[in-house]
Amino acid sequence: MSSLDPSRCAVVLGSSFLGVYAHAGFLNGIAGAGFAPARIAGASAGALAGAMYASGLRGEALRAAAVDLKLRRSFVDAAWVLRLPGLLTSWWASGLFSGAGAVARVRELCGDIDLAQLDPPLDIAVTDADTSMPEIRQSGPLAQLVMASCAVPMLFEIQKVEGKCYLDGGIAGDLPFGHLIDDPSIETLVLHRIRHHQGSTPGFFRRAMGHSFGVTRRTIANEVHRLRLDLARSHGKRVVEIETVTPFPGLFSHRLAPECYSLGLATGQTLPERLEASATPP
Repeated sequence: MSSLDPSRCAVVLGSSFLGVYAHAGFLNGIAGAGFAPARIAGASAGALAGAMYASGLRGEALRAAAVDLKLRRSFVDAAWVLRLPGLLTSWWASGLFSGAGAVARVRELCGDIDLAQLDPPLDIAVTDADTSMPEIRQSGPLAQLVMASCAVPMLFEIQKVEGKCYLDGGIAGDLPFGHLIDDPSIETLVLHRIRHHQGSTPGFFRRAMGHSFGVTRRTIANEVHRLRLDLARSHGKRVVEIETVTPFPGLFSHRLAPECYSLGLATGQTLPERLEASATPP
């Protein structure tokens, strides 16, 4: 693998809390650098950013859609107060928020289209809530599948799509590239992961149950990631890992969204150089 062929490269966008800002910036960065991947795979925020990009949003249109407060607010609905007792007692609710507003917003941004219509192709990671197995969707209603991939357990209700029940696509690993390891059309895997500055998470959150849940999830995801990396490399794949470090976007404030986007943009603009460096034997 001494030369790089973009038509045999897949970009994989990982799950991250409000990572849509940095992922959208990253995608605009690689597009501005003239790099067009053969396909995109994403989980959670990565699926959301990938859907907007693959449905045709580029440049300012993609930036505006990602950092628009309407997108963030679409994931929240006032009926959470009615679901909370059911969630706490496990009687009638599987999550605080329904996700219906987000489905509607994604339809507005991307169109009411099927996942299979996107160019480049987009693979969306979800988790089957009935079988407890990860799944990669390559067809089906785009907006609903994006929301399903974003459905963090207990925060969002289980999402029903075409008769199946789905949860967060990042449960079995935040970077969904396992299905690409045996794909002969893909030679290079570009993995974009988002990490938050140490200490930028609010102090009260670091002492809350949500933080413990996040630590547990990340620990498992890191081990799954390590095993997948070893497998990909043993199959002869070139793997380029790229990380964007951003401040924690904030639970209630939207002011850091543009900064997170800009940091992702700067990372994406360096992709061609990193790919060429990875293609050069040491």
